[in-house]
Amino acid sequence: MYKLIRNIGFLAVLLGLGLVSCDEDYPKSHIAPYDTELLSIKITNAGADGNTVVEGTIDEDNKIINFPRLDMTTNFSALNLDAKLSDGATLQNSVLDFSMDEETASKTLVLRIVNQKRYKEYFIRVRKRIPVYGADFEKPTVYDFSGDNIYPDYGSLLTRCASYDGEHVLIVSRKTAPHLLKVSELKKGEIKPIMLDLTGVTGGTYSYNMGALTNGHVYIASLSGSQASPLKIYYWDTPTSKPEVIADIKVSDIPGAGNRHGDNISVNIDKNGNGFIFFGDNASTKFLRLTVSNHKTIGEPKVLTSSADATMVTNVYRIEDTDQYVWSGVRLPVTLVDESLGSKYAMNKSNLETEAVAPRIFTFNEERYLIVCSAGQGSATKATPSLVVYNLTKGSTVAEAMQKFDEGDNHNPDYKFILGGSGNGAALAQTDYLIEKDENGKDAKLCIFGSRTDSGFVICEFPIKQEEED
Repeated sequence: MYKLIRNIGFLAVLLGLGLVSCDEDYPKSHIAPYDTELLSIKITNAGADGNTVVEGTIDEDNKIINFPRLDMTTNFSALNLDAKLSDGATLQNSVLDFSMDEETASKTLVLRIVNQKRYKEYFIRVRKRIPVYGADFEKPTVYDFSGDNIYPDYGSLLTRCASYDGEHVLIVSRKTAPHLLKVSELKKGEIKPIMLDLTGVTGGTYSYNMGALTNGHVYIASLSGSQASPLKIYYWDTPTSKPEVIADIKVSDIPGAGNRHGDNISVNIDKNGNGFIFFGDNASTKFLRLTVSNHKTIGEPKVLTSSADATMVTNVYRIEDTDQYVWSGVRLPVTLVDESLGSKYAMNKSNLETEAVAPRIFTFNEERYLIVCSAGQGSATKATPSLVVYNLTKGSTVAEAMQKFDEGDNHNPDYKFILGGSGNGAALAQTDYLIEKDENGKDAKLCIFGSRTDSGFVICEFPIKQEEED
């Protein structure tokens, strides 16, 4: 009996040693039974042909699955998911509906992994690869000659007009004299005025008060303080040319004309040298519209009716490559008009910057923009002189875009630069823009310009908007 018990004990020890040895030779699986681990996941039917495979990234800590942006032509209503999971685990749904409307860029759903009675959930996010357009207003390059850096000719209301064409800035100064500044030199902080030849520039209440740069040419107008005072327009073919008198208008000979013209000017001349020049009178009762051909041939003036809300701080600018114009004044809302100032649509003033003047509408990189400058007219003004950009892309026409902007909830500008300066009685403001192209003729850079009496001027440049990296 003792020998039997001793043999049984000896066998038990041997069996125990055998079990230990087996455990060392064959480690346990790291995946427990009924586990719900997500090891990898991919979408297998992306793209127009439905054959593109896209691998997802798994953020285990936050339980989020992300994919690279998918082509717009993908069938988002039925995305097929292929996942590598724990043994026995499955996706509760291997086809998910990520349908989105045109303006929605991404959508997040819940993905459940099940194994018997156990489950785990992840947020799964899908994004559309939406082409991006327009300017990147988050990346401005600013050349500031306002505020603490104000250009010295701005002061005592002696510089009421400036213009910009990408190569030069025109300063119509009564403190020194009209001159040009090279933009390339301004960018280096160099101030080297190119004084215009003023031979024969005489007459008028002021011989020079307003002006503009167009197609590399310089236009400057006198101030006609009364109907007895001549309204003259001078033309310089180049910065070093001698001036030519292209208009010498005796306002008293024009039936229905206002009493004082030349406080503002709106030069609208196309690339072929044809168009109109508008002068609104000081009392904001009339406009003179002059026809221009071949850059310097001026036709008979036509009198148009103005608006009392326009004030003398008013401009009418053509929308490039159209026969439409945009007009506004201190109290006059930004208004779409024809060449005779017939109203097509007036925007809601409360949706834009106070005293939004010098309006221009243009398209850059397939987005439509409105730029204005807030005037700050009079000592009691509530406007902050600023250069402001709004997005008017929505809408197939300009009128529809204006209406959609008014009806929308967001009226915030895409960009705003505060010129500064206090209210004054001659708060004339100007805007200009330039679109630089790349070697393929595509829009590459947007340059905008703003100037305001006693505030100075600014040039702001923006690159095209780029798609964010995945």
